[in-house]
Amino acid sequence: MIRIPWWRTDLGREEADRLGQAVFDRTINQGRLCRELEERIAQRLGANHVITCASGSAALALALLACGVKPGDEVIVPAATFIATAHAVLLVGGRVCLVDVLPDRPLIDPAAVAAAITPRTRAIIAVHLNGGGCDIGALKRFGLPVIEDSAQAFCSRGTESWLGTSGAAGTFSMSIAKLLTTGEGGFLVTGDDATAVAARRLRNQGVDLIGDNVFNRFGFNFRLTDLQAAVGLVQLDRLDDKIGAVTEVYRFYREALPGLSLIPVDLQGGEVPLWTQAMSGDRDRLQVSLAARGIQLRPFNPCLADCEHLRTPGDFGNARRFAAQGFTLPSGPNQPRADLEEVVTALNEVMG
Repeated sequence: MIRIPWWRTDLGREEADRLGQAVFDRTINQGRLCRELEERIAQRLGANHVITCASGSAALALALLACGVKPGDEVIVPAATFIATAHAVLLVGGRVCLVDVLPDRPLIDPAAVAAAITPRTRAIIAVHLNGGGCDIGALKRFGLPVIEDSAQAFCSRGTESWLGTSGAAGTFSMSIAKLLTTGEGGFLVTGDDATAVAARRLRNQGVDLIGDNVFNRFGFNFRLTDLQAAVGLVQLDRLDDKIGAVTEVYRFYREALPGLSLIPVDLQGGEVPLWTQAMSGDRDRLQVSLAARGIQLRPFNPCLADCEHLRTPGDFGNARRFAAQGFTLPSGPNQPRADLEEVVTALNEVMG
């Protein structure tokens, strides 16, 4: 039985009250609460346009379509990421072109991108994992649209700006294991007016207004609802506290586990460690041993090049190493200090 899960967040009475009020006010479908959520996120990130949608995956699909990706186009994707990144490319008919990541952090390697570009390449997806920022400046030099998958990087800063705000579009998730959660949900950020117009139409079956019966563009139903936005607005009110909490979790583990190799997060540079993650050649034994004590360690996702429907030949040594050795420690803005101390005690005992 799991007593200490890998993620613990805070949803409670305030969210329930705001959700109930939305029901009583009949603010149900995408409407004024979604617009308010968009405006507040835009203000937080200093963004020109924020477009809420059904999920982070939907945001990625919208970004790809709005940036002109068509069936048969190649899109470069890092081999170390959640499968949703690649699935968004497949959803819009693109071809996934996998590349390796850097040796010290599982972020896309610009040198690998340079070697993978062909005349069919239409876009690059840079995945900011766990608040760690990719080198967007280096990727933009290739002259292709760079889409920032920032599902794990809301309110993390890069060298010049908030992650997700420098490329052609940035995409974010509001699923349950994120700082800002609506259960499921996501949003797209862009500084380009044309991209924003395209994305808004695409999330709404290609039309400007449901009920106008002018069906002359392609699109999906990728809308968020005001019910979900009601929860998100309460979450935004607590955002700074949540950022402080997950940052303190990372600091605690870093100081209490000197014998464990944590994947670095640049706190001084403004990166936010959504989760605390580590590497160990003994990862699987640690996972089994802590599970026997009711403590959940979450292994990293597999290297995408080894997934059956994405199998890709080539050298993905760094991505495979992260997949084999990486794991997430119990994290989250509502993880009790006593639980963190129990995790540390257990790990130190198991590691000897």
